[in-house]
Parts: sequence; C-alpha cells; structure tokens
Amino acid sequence: MFLSPQLDNDEDAEDGTDLDLLASTYRSVLDESAFDDMISGWERKLTISDVGTSQTRLSRRLFGQLVTFRETLDNLGAPATSDPLKVAVSEVPGPAVVISPNGRVASINIAGERAFGVRQGAQIDPALIAPGSRDDYEALLRASGAHSNGAQAILTILPAAEDYGQTLLAEAFLLRAAGQNRAHIAIRSLEIAWASRAGDRLQQAFGLTQAECDVAQLFFQLRNLEAVAEKRRVSLLTIRTQIKTIMGKMGAPSNIELMRLLAMVASREQVGLTGAAPVWHDPLSRESIIHTARGRKIAWTWMGDRHGLPVVMSRGMTMTYLLPAECEARLKEAGICLYLPSRPGYGNSTMDASLDVMEDNIVALREFLDRIVGRPCLGVGQADGVLPLVAEAAAHPDRFHGLIAVGYAGGFDIPGLQRLPKIQRVMLQLAGSAPWVAELMAKSGHRMMRQHGLDWYLERAFRTNPINQVTLRNPDWTALIRNACEHALKQGHVTFVRELQLTHHPIDGALRDLAVPLLYLAPLDDPGIDLAACHRLHKLNPKITVEPVPDAAELILYQRSGLVIDRIIAMARRKK
Repeated sequence: MFLSPQLDNDEDAEDGTDLDLLASTYRSVLDESAFDDMISGWERKLTISDVGTSQTRLSRRLFGQLVTFRETLDNLGAPATSDPLKVAVSEVPGPAVVISPNGRVASINIAGERAFGVRQGAQIDPALIAPGSRDDYEALLRASGAHSNGAQAILTILPAAEDYGQTLLAEAFLLRAAGQNRAHIAIRSLEIAWASRAGDRLQQAFGLTQAECDVAQLFFQLRNLEAVAEKRRVSLLTIRTQIKTIMGKMGAPSNIELMRLLAMVASREQVGLTGAAPVWHDPLSRESIIHTARGRKIAWTWMGDRHGLPVVMSRGMTMTYLLPAECEARLKEAGICLYLPSRPGYGNSTMDASLDVMEDNIVALREFLDRIVGRPCLGVGQADGVLPLVAEAAAHPDRFHGLIAVGYAGGFDIPGLQRLPKIQRVMLQLAGSAPWVAELMAKSGHRMMRQHGLDWYLERAFRTNPINQVTLRNPDWTALIRNACEHALKQGHVTFVRELQLTHHPIDGALRDLAVPLLYLAPLDDPGIDLAACHRLHKLNPKITVEPVPDAAELILYQRSGLVIDRIIAMARRKK
C-alpha cells in the first residue's frame, strides 16, 4: 500500500541527521520521549532534502536500517500498558469500569460491558447503583472535583446481565489521570473467588497468622463483622480486635481500604485471569453494517430522530466520534437524523487498499447514500472528512442540497500545513513525499499509544494550543475523545496514514464546480486557519461562505458544539 521511498546510491544523499534519526528510532521502543526526537530528526532531514520535491530521497544505508527496525517492531509482542485508566480495569478479573465525573465511560473491560450494560464512550445508567449506595456514589462524584484522592466507598450494583446475580458488590475510588482537572471514578467488582494461595500471600507479604488469614478471608467473603463472629463462633469484640490487628499489619486505615487490599490480593491470585479489554464498538449500540457485493463493510450509526431530516456527517482526524448528549437531544427535538458512517478503515468499516484514498472514500460514501439515505441531504464534514463530500457533490450535484465544513481541512489550504504544530506538519509532509516512512512512524507511534495510553498522543498533538489543553483537562470530554481515538485506530495505524494522504488530494477543482452552498466554520484558534486564505474560497466559488468561529480550535466539535448544531439545524431545515 505504501511504496518504498526513492533510494539514492550517492553517498552525498546521506547527511549528519541519519545517525541521530536511527538512534532515536531504536530508542523509541523503550523511551516514550524518543518519538519527539524522531519527529525533530525528520524535520531537519525534510528541510535538507527540499520539501518541494514530490519524493524525499533516502540513502540505501538509512533505508536498510529502517527496514530492520520495521522487522523489529513486527516481531515485538504487544506492550504492557501504563495507561492508568486501562490498568484500573485490567488488573481485576471481574467487572470493572472507569467513568468521568458526569458518568461517561472512559475505560471498561469485557466483563464490565456485560455487568454494567454499557460500552466505552457511553453514559452509565445511574439506576445500576442500588438505592442504599446512591448517597455514597453521589459523594464520589462530588469529590472528583477536589484535589484529594482519598474518597472511596463500597457500592452495591444492580447488574444489567442476569448471570451476575441480583446484586454485585464493588469498590469505588477516585483515579486521577495526569493533566486533568478532575478525577475519574473507578468501580470494580469485589465478587472474586478466594484462592488458597491468597492466604499464603497474606502470610508472606503482611505477616498475618493463620487465624488472621481465616478472619480476613471471611471478612472478604461475608463483608459483615457480626456474620464473621457467628461463623467463627467467637464474640464480636474478638473479631473487631482481630480486624484492627489485620488493618495495622496491612496498612489499611479503614474497613473499605482493607476490603480493597484483600480484593487486590484475591484477584492477583487468579492465575492468568485479568480484565480483558474489549474491541471498539459503537457506544450507542445502534451500529448497522452494509455488506457490499465486493466484500467490503460500511459501518454506520445515528443520533437524533431516526426518521427525521437526513444529515450525513463525515468525520475526520480531529478526535470526535460522538457529539455530546445534549446535541442529540437538540437534534431529536429539531426532527433531524444525523447519520454517522465510519469512513474506510475507521471503526468497523473496511478499506479497499487497491484504491487510492479519495476513490476509496467516494466508493463507500456513494454506497451509503444509495442504500441508506436515498434522497438529497445535508452533508457535514469534519476536518478532512469534508473532502470526499465536496468531491461527490461536485460530481453529482443531486446528492446534497448543502454542505458544512467544520474545522481546518488541509485540502482547502495546502500552504496552511506549514502553520501546523511540528508533529502534524512533519507527518503530513512524510505522508506526501515518503509515505513508507510515514507508515513506519505511525506504526511506532501506535505502539507507544498502546503502551503509554492515548494521553501520550493527545498531549503531543494538542500541547501547543491553550484552548485545546483546557478541553483535554476535562475528563468528561476526554472520555469521548478516547472513544474517538479507539474508533480511528480499531484496524491499526494504516488508517491514520491514509487520512494524512487524503489531505494532499487536490480539491480546488471540485470546490470551483460546487453547485450547492458550502458553509465553512473556521475555528480561529486552529493554527492551520488563515482568514485571508479562507476568503479565497469565496472568490473561487461565491457559493462558499466562511464563518470565523472564535474560542475554538481543532477540537471545535467539543468547544463550540452548540454553534455547530445551530448551523446544522438551520441548513437542514432550509430544504425541509
């Protein structure tokens, strides 16, 4: 899919950056900061190699070393994750979920999907919390805004799946992710079998006597001191004294903390059992899949009024999959069905590697419009997701009665790529002049995301922009952003590189031929946006209108979601 770069036998093709490039490339396997050094190295090399050329030339020696590194990546096993949200749901074998302060699922394991009846990115149902535990649950939600990590509780859960019984006891505690202004809430089942090895571990690690181990086991299983005393046929005072001794040896300041420690010991003795991570699924549980005659799959979901006015949203690299819940309520009230097809390679939609990226997108888009929509509609494109809509609208004016472009689209202003932050700029340049190298870099970056968590990428992609940083510090937003990242990476890193290649597709001809109105919502804090360049679009075609959007950047669909919905409703109703 990505041909090898042009090679040069001339030793002059080598330069002083090659050795540094190789060093940072190999270091990236273990050092998360080495990716930044790789980006800087390629920035220097692209400058030396003349970025105006259609192909970046590499020496055969450098290419050979990069091929070796690629083989090394292919042979490495999957890295262990250090993402605290994923660790929290993977280190226990039972149901576990991490939610944002407003109850949106940020991370979950497979058992959690069944027990809580919810998927990553969706809203947890408060009715799952038993009435007797709701005050404790609400207290945790309030405490998530404080700076202390001390809030914790034992909750009774009413499972969504019958095979977990009528109730399920769970620990709940605050979990802070780096750089975020509020804590998440982790909820993890305490319904864990007590293996005989767990008692041995308590004796070895904490110095408990055999009698204390027996009391600890009963306390974990019965969760009631009176019941433990009855089972042991001793007085309640004796049990309380023994529990205090156990708490002292284990360093547990409270009964709740003791229960957490015992749960940790019990879960770690379940040899080979961990909280398996689920593959990405539509959080709305509405996804349908079109199977075409050529064997490809086109996945899609929807928001709003299922039988309302059709609007098709084509999502791009900006990290948005779902709009906030309040947006769906407004769409439903306005009588609009927002169709959300997954473009080729995203989520559960497959790509056709035999087609170039624009043709691949157009083929899938036409199939979706023909089989699902079946009439003229409003098209909404996010970032470069608008480019296939523009190309199809120019070729077939009867498909759409209007278009909206949301956020910076590289094809609208190719020189604007030079204004982007370093990581985006360099990867876009490599995707155009050395796609094989871009694919290698993306593969390495994907591995780092799996190891260090999605925050590793988000921090690098958006750290230069204060307004984006504010958005990323809010765990309620990042729960949605994490889901969008998983959607983009469901089938691997190749989708990312194909999206970068789409940016380079010439679109001026299609913009000039547009016979339907196009509204361009241009976020003023996006580094790619230049109003002078935006206004050239109106000169190119009077049907194109540019609306500058203040207080918004690449994450405009979170930062100004109300404005975006306003414009969608207005343009959709114009052709009612």
